[in-house]
Amino acid sequence: MCGRYSQTLDLAEVVKRFGLKQAPFSAKPSYNIAPGAQAPVVCHAGVRLLKWGFIPAWSVNSAGPGGALPLFSAGNTLEKKFSPDTAPETEAAPQEREGFINARAEGIASRPAFRSAFYHTRCIIPADGFYEWQSSAGTKTPYRFEMRDKSLFGMAGVYEEKTGTYAIITAAASALVRAVHNRMPVILERRHEAQWLDPKFRDMETLLPLLRAYDSAKMHGYRVTDAVNDAKNDSPDCLKPAQG
Repeated sequence: MCGRYSQTLDLAEVVKRFGLKQAPFSAKPSYNIAPGAQAPVVCHAGVRLLKWGFIPAWSVNSAGPGGALPLFSAGNTLEKKFSPDTAPETEAAPQEREGFINARAEGIASRPAFRSAFYHTRCIIPADGFYEWQSSAGTKTPYRFEMRDKSLFGMAGVYEEKTGTYAIITAAASALVRAVHNRMPVILERRHEAQWLDPKFRDMETLLPLLRAYDSAKMHGYRVTDAVNDAKNDSPDCLKPAQG
C-alpha cells in the first residue's frame, strides 16, 4: 500500500514539471501527506485540489437522499482509508466517509469501484517521495523512497469528479522497495504521462502494462525518523535519515 507521500516543492514547480497552466488555487508544500488530506492532483484539464480517499459516485447516488452505500463489507480491511501503518489513534467522526486510498493495479479495469474511473478519469499525483513501513518483531520502521536526483515524479491514480476524491494505484513492489514492503505506488514514466491523462484513450491492452513497479536503479530509499509516523508532523524532520 501507499499510506503517506510528500510533495515538498512549490506549486509553481509542479505546474512547470507537468506542463500545466497556472493553478487556480494555492497549496503549501507538504512533507507528510496523509489519507484524508487535500492535495494537488494533475487531471486532463489541469491541476486540481482533491481529497485523498476515493469515493465512487455510485456509492453516494445509489443510496438515495440522506444515505450512502457502504464501500466495504463487514470485516473487509482491504484498501481502507488508512493502512495498518497509518491508522489513526482515534476513530473518524461518524459523518465522515471512508474512501479507498489505494487501487490495486491487478483487476482495476473490471473492479466496480474503479472501473469507470480507470476508463474516464485517470490522474497523476505529483510527489517527490513516498513512505513505507517495515514490520519486524511487532514494530514498524518508516522508510522513504525517492528518485536518485530527488526530482518530482508522477504516481498513477484515478479520481471521482462528483466526490472530489482520488486514489493512488499500487503494484507489486520493485526489488528496492520489496525489502521493506510488498507493494508500492505506480510511478509513470514521463513518456507515458500524457497518454495516461487522455480521457479519450481507453485501450486496456496499452494502459494496463503501464501499471508496474518503477526501475529500482533510478531510485533510492533510506530509513527516516519516527517523526513521519504522526500525520500531524508536516515538517522537513520527516525527511531526515534516522541516526544509527
